[in-house]
Amino acid sequence: MNAPYFLIDPATGRLGFTATGREALGPRFARAGIRLETLKTLEQARAAARAVTHQELCALAATLKGCDARLDQVMAALPEWQS
Repeated sequence: MNAPYFLIDPATGRLGFTATGREALGPRFARAGIRLETLKTLEQARAAARAVTHQELCALAATLKGCDARLDQVMAALPEWQS
């Protein structure tokens, strides 16, 4: 499997990021404390992407909390909204 952001060696299953992938994803992953070069498998990259996305969504929620009463009401049950 190959994509614009990464390549997978079919013989070893080892993951490598393309220059485009490093440029696009490197800063986002770094904000979550993840260095792309530490990700060796597709499963590790997927787990890292979940962590990055979760962190980004929590940060977004923090900026929106208190801005709209309806949104606060809908989101109130989520633990991330409580903090």
